Amino acid sequence: MKQKLLKLFFILLTLAEFVSAQTRTITGVITGRDDGLPLPGVSVMVAGTRSGTQSGPDGSYSIKVMPGQSLVFSFVGFTPQTIAATANGKLNVTLAGSASALNEVIVLGYGGATSRRDNVGSVSSIKGADLSEVPVQSFQQALGGRAAGVQVTIPSGVVNAPPVFRIRGTNSINLSSQPLVVVDGVISYTGDFSGTNSTGNALGNINPEDVESVDVLKDAAATAIYGSRAANGVLIVTTKKGKKGKPLVTFDSWIGFAKTNRLPKMLDAFDYTTIKNEALVNAGLYNTGAAIPATATTASIPTRYYALINDANGNPVNTTWSNLVYRTGITTNNTVSISGANDYTNYYLSANYSKQKGVLQGNEFGRRNILGNIDHKAGKIVTMGGKVSYSNELNLASASTGSVAGSAYGVEGLGRIVLVLPPNISPYNNDGSYSLNSNTIGQGNNVNVNISYNNIVPILDLNRSNNELNHIASNIYFQVKPIPSITLKTVYGIDYILSDNEIFNSPVQGNGNPNGSATSSYAKYKSYTWTNTAQYNQTFLAKHTVSLLLGNEQTRRTTNGFGLNRTVLSDPAFNVIQAGFTTNAAAGLALTENYLVSFFGRLDYD
Repeated sequence: MKQKLLKLFFILLTLAEFVSAQTRTITGVITGRDDGLPLPGVSVMVAGTRSGTQSGPDGSYSIKVMPGQSLVFSFVGFTPQTIAATANGKLNVTLAGSASALNEVIVLGYGGATSRRDNVGSVSSIKGADLSEVPVQSFQQALGGRAAGVQVTIPSGVVNAPPVFRIRGTNSINLSSQPLVVVDGVISYTGDFSGTNSTGNALGNINPEDVESVDVLKDAAATAIYGSRAANGVLIVTTKKGKKGKPLVTFDSWIGFAKTNRLPKMLDAFDYTTIKNEALVNAGLYNTGAAIPATATTASIPTRYYALINDANGNPVNTTWSNLVYRTGITTNNTVSISGANDYTNYYLSANYSKQKGVLQGNEFGRRNILGNIDHKAGKIVTMGGKVSYSNELNLASASTGSVAGSAYGVEGLGRIVLVLPPNISPYNNDGSYSLNSNTIGQGNNVNVNISYNNIVPILDLNRSNNELNHIASNIYFQVKPIPSITLKTVYGIDYILSDNEIFNSPVQGNGNPNGSATSSYAKYKSYTWTNTAQYNQTFLAKHTVSLLLGNEQTRRTTNGFGLNRTVLSDPAFNVIQAGFTTNAAAGLALTENYLVSFFGRLDYD
């Protein structure tokens, strides 16, 4: 049996070496044909795979390929190229400007559309096919690097955290820099709708596989029709519709992995105690000539020092705290869709299930989503249709990352705790119980050393800070063209978010609540939008084109929420807010309502 296992090991090792030998690195520089200047941000993908990279500021790139594979080079405004990977590992590429890019249709506000050639505002358009190539849960994350002047930053390691957008550098100290987001003609909620340490992205209900295009309106000329709400720019998201032909069924599935990168290399327990004791000697806290703890006699032991301690097996404790806080994240995403169209009706139906385990222990995100789009032409002048979207999102966390809003100074922040906890202390006592000193971690063998940090392990094991979002986004429209040059359209849309928050802090490690606490809150966010537009388009003398849009929009938003906090748990076995808590705090209530009426217009002449 041992010989068979040994043979199998050598076979696998040989195969691994063979695959490694076959893989080679392709490098090169990408330039524009017209001016010869390097092109930064060019997408470089291995054809037929999700493996890819982008060119750097100097136009250079580097990517690993297998024999026989080709590379696809694409960039906004340039003609894509597919080139076979060279054998010598060097491949410089020149991209030509695309004349067809000027004829590309871009979406403007309130149903308006024009060609890039005729547009006078600053607008970037990203195709949904480009977004779906990136293995991410949110279409927002995939926008990074795909539109000039748009910066997308992920603010923390928490999964499903809403990205921070900066369009043309817009920033603010105390106000939001989020752009206005319009999804299928209806203004959507944005931001974090979680009241816990987990995050609830309001736009996390959109599956990237369902996105047809995203148009980014950046300057005043492009965003003016939305008024002051568009001060930070506008994202116009259009979801997919059916294309003419037989019903098309597609299934897309992928799995991805994530790991922490560039973590600081920390001292082990042996070097840590040595250096700490040297610091005490240098500070004069050791008596002159006092022995180090390992060889000290009773008479010469100093009053303060750091020392090793053995675990239950007799081995020195040497804790790598990052291994207890971080893990290899794993993401799975599965989407099935059916679509089709004929002369009168087009439809698109999809269902998605996504699951993500973050790199932080206890941090998870799950999404179940369905989407239905339908358009029907009822006669020569009437068109009607609608959209129904529902998603259920579960956001789980155990502790604060120390990097999300409201937790910047939390001592239990996972991003910092691995940098400050001593490696010569174990999270467990030798009897298997948690190492605790009141509400902080125990000192181990460190004499008269005040360690005021929490033991993160019981926080991760026993505490929870979860959020569940149920999100409904739907609209219906009715359109009439009494004559070819006039289009009358009315759209009614709703955007509902139901946010359910649950926080539990165990009395074992109460995170500031030594007797335990629980919080439960529930909020309903409802938005109703009714938009009416009249559009006139006419070409005179074969070269003068006039386009006039007039409209009215009414938006009503309401918030209704309540919450309860209970402290002092009567029995450590309980872990829900309905259990035996002896102290009840006053319930919190929230009720808001606002109403917006706007009139707008746009006149274009070409």
